[in-house]
Amino acid sequence: MPRKKAPSIKETREWLDLYESGWSEALLAQRKGRDIRTIRRYLAKAQDERRLNLVESELIKSALAKHQEQLLLTLDNLYSAIALPEPDLSLNSTGNNGRIELNSGRVVVTQVAESTGVAVHLESEDSVLFSLVEEHLDHDLLFLMLNEWKSKLENYVRACSYIKESQTERLSRRGADERSYNIKEKSADEQICKSICMSDLSEFIYKNSLNYIIKNDKSVLTKARERLAINKERGELILKPGNTLLSCPGKEAEYLQKTLGLLTEKSLQEHKGPIQQAYRKLEDETSKLKKVIEEIKLCNFIPGECRVCRRLKGQGGLR
Repeated sequence: MPRKKAPSIKETREWLDLYESGWSEALLAQRKGRDIRTIRRYLAKAQDERRLNLVESELIKSALAKHQEQLLLTLDNLYSAIALPEPDLSLNSTGNNGRIELNSGRVVVTQVAESTGVAVHLESEDSVLFSLVEEHLDHDLLFLMLNEWKSKLENYVRACSYIKESQTERLSRRGADERSYNIKEKSADEQICKSICMSDLSEFIYKNSLNYIIKNDKSVLTKARERLAINKERGELILKPGNTLLSCPGKEAEYLQKTLGLLTEKSLQEHKGPIQQAYRKLEDETSKLKKVIEEIKLCNFIPGECRVCRRLKGQGGLR
């Protein structure tokens, strides 16, 4: 009698279904025309395969759940980064590349040109997980709004940069009646001008000006002016009780008056409107963007799929 072919995978799975529904091994052997030892051996194989499939299925489910947690955490990080700058936003760059860090380094502003070129970049954008969120939320309103928020932040930083540059220039400029000074005086004065650009004085004036404009509080300027003094012995303009703002021997009184003149409502009038308008637009965009992120997070699930999802499902990692 010729030997029967080994049962196919489909057959053995069918045997297992029947066995689990109540058929005995003997009944299966009789109905399927197979030796009971064959039935027993292939039932064992089918059971092992099913157990492995169940384990793999649970592992995939667990991995996909963990993946969703990572995506939601990435949205949490994005939400934290979308914040308004402090009222006294510092524009001091780190290193020589014009990099300015905001919100504990989560947002980076790069001044690509000396005055007007500003580009906003989020720290989280460099992560693989951020790119996976983009794949999941392909063409979602979130990313359009994120770009709009970055644009508003760039405009605000430009407005802040302008006021600081303008104040530093006015602080460094000599009066029209002082243009015919000798070479020695010119050299000393240029040295002071260079010091102003890098000094704490420029930062002090700028920060208090911005604080006043954003808060719309005149007392900010009053308190700032009251803290200024000169130290003739050291030839310095100081911040009480004695912190040096600018070393300017022989010109302490001149620079004190210039500084006091810059810290007035009248002096800041031309900057007030543009900065407040840029800040209000940024404030509005920040609020709208945060709401969109909150709505997505409330789902506790990021719809769509990405290359990691496809890899876990055995579909490969390519888009």
